[in-house]
Amino acid sequence: MTFGLTSKDPLLRGSAHRLVALWKPLLVWHAVSGALLVLALSPLLSWGLRQELLRGETPVVANIDLFSWVLSPRGFLHLCSLIAAGLMTSVVRFTGIFLLLKAKIDGHIISVSLILRRTIRLLPRLFTICLVLALAGLLWTLLLGAGIFGIYQTLLREYDINYYLSHRPQAFYYAIAFLIAWFLICLVPSLLLLGRLLIVLPANLSGDYRLLPAIREAWHLPRKRTWRLLRLMAVLIIVAWLFQFMVNILAIAIARMTLQIALRLIPSVRVVLMVAGGLIILNRLFVFLFGFVVFNFAAILLVTFYYEETSLHREASDEPVLQVLRRGLRHVMIRGLRPIVLVPLLLAFSLISLGISAAALSRLPDLKPVQISAHRAGPPPAPENTLSALDAAISTGADFTEIDVQLTADGRVVVVHDADLMRVANAPLVVTRSLYEDMRALVQEPDDGSPPDRRRVATLEEFLDAGAGKIRPMIELKYYGFDPRLAEAVAGILAGHPSRDDAVLMSLDQPAVKQLKTLMPDLPVGYLLSVGVGELREMPGDFLAVSRQTANAAFLRRTARQGRVVHVWTVNRKQDMIDLIVLGVDGLITDDPALAVQVRDELQRMTSVERLLLRWIVLALPESEPETARRTE
Repeated sequence: MTFGLTSKDPLLRGSAHRLVALWKPLLVWHAVSGALLVLALSPLLSWGLRQELLRGETPVVANIDLFSWVLSPRGFLHLCSLIAAGLMTSVVRFTGIFLLLKAKIDGHIISVSLILRRTIRLLPRLFTICLVLALAGLLWTLLLGAGIFGIYQTLLREYDINYYLSHRPQAFYYAIAFLIAWFLICLVPSLLLLGRLLIVLPANLSGDYRLLPAIREAWHLPRKRTWRLLRLMAVLIIVAWLFQFMVNILAIAIARMTLQIALRLIPSVRVVLMVAGGLIILNRLFVFLFGFVVFNFAAILLVTFYYEETSLHREASDEPVLQVLRRGLRHVMIRGLRPIVLVPLLLAFSLISLGISAAALSRLPDLKPVQISAHRAGPPPAPENTLSALDAAISTGADFTEIDVQLTADGRVVVVHDADLMRVANAPLVVTRSLYEDMRALVQEPDDGSPPDRRRVATLEEFLDAGAGKIRPMIELKYYGFDPRLAEAVAGILAGHPSRDDAVLMSLDQPAVKQLKTLMPDLPVGYLLSVGVGELREMPGDFLAVSRQTANAAFLRRTARQGRVVHVWTVNRKQDMIDLIVLGVDGLITDDPALAVQVRDELQRMTSVERLLLRWIVLALPESEPETARRTE
């Protein structure tokens, strides 16, 4: 099969020479439109989330509740509107590129201010286009999700999902095969449809057609031409992705080598930090320029295809392509490499790097006291949520043992994570429908050499008694269908127990968090957040327990300003531990509490500058998997 994609392809050549010829106004438009969109859309999106989306008694929609909210008419419509507002960033930028290129083709004077005024007048039309795109995207996502849910209900419903993820029986591989097939069934026709409708946007913006007529005309274009556009776009995306991937690998290697050389040759921490700041600036500059080139080239390719490869508009006349391309590139190279230009750029780069480094040094915070929690009672190889795991957690010096509790059919509070015992004991007993005696007869896996009684399903009372005065309990109430009796039972067990004042409580369910705070207002109650939207300041509970992916620098800055305590799960790599502790988390939930305690204690003995420098070095080192086995949350 041949794609017809060579350096002699007139469509690619024409798009390339136009990108070179228009790079200055395109760069100005990229910067101006980006700044204006951030200023305009950020308040709009915040207002939408706060005033429209989540108005009422529940300021946050998170975890499993997020799916129910999206499927509701109100949630679906508001989410569609917000996605449309988010799409405006790309569509507005494309509109400016289209108007600039149209002015070039028509021989008119190119003016960014004029383009801006025309784009503002087109905003209602652009939002309509974005709304249609958002609606189509959401419907496609719901269709994909319905298929995934159907596969899950058919093949993976018998036992808890964690059993399938850890043991991977034959049904698991059948489900993976069906998931891949369903994804391709949804994706391939959608991409073909998108390829046939790509020229709707330039057709509509040119004023030649309204939206629906533009869709109709695009659909009736010769299939051979639309296939050509789709192949061009696909190859452009693939080549751009491969190029960025290779450049990222090269950049990481250069950064590691540069930092290692700097550490060996230059004893000054400030100089090393200046080098690190310079590398960050170069990386951000590359990301900006690469995104600028790819987006603009794809947009120009689409507009050029519309004007030159379809009969929907007259053909544009071109200048000799290679002459313009060579002249433009030579002009840029000669002007950019002159000493009068190059020297000030290097000087400015050095000053900016020094300024960033100095600012970073001046804002170095003191290290917070970080609490270490042993995930699911204690580290492997002890079976999770067992007294054996609790013994292992105590021996590591962890501050908390994080356990999951559920209510059995006979009203006992047991320490179990999954909905059933298939994964941990090879027994299909569902916790909420089983008697405690039947569960107590089982010995959990794996065998870590501890007595069998330390590996059986234990009650919350046994955990509190075994850990009293040795380690604090962090109790997560686990629901597979909300049951208010669980919180009442936990409160009853804690009442009068010596470990009560040491306990902290948390849950994924907002009603449980509110109920716990009502039953035990003097104890810290946390909201375990996997994914969600809403007003962070109004999240329920006294602290947050969030995933490693959620706990980025911006999130931690916001929570710190609001006085929120943040625990992060499940942090098993040394690099992540160092990064999060330096960023200022309050607690780490980990499968390797011994390593976390060691990292925390070593960081506490360092100066602020040493900690920051260590963080930069760690981020530049190759990633390594922890020796401790991972557990999914």
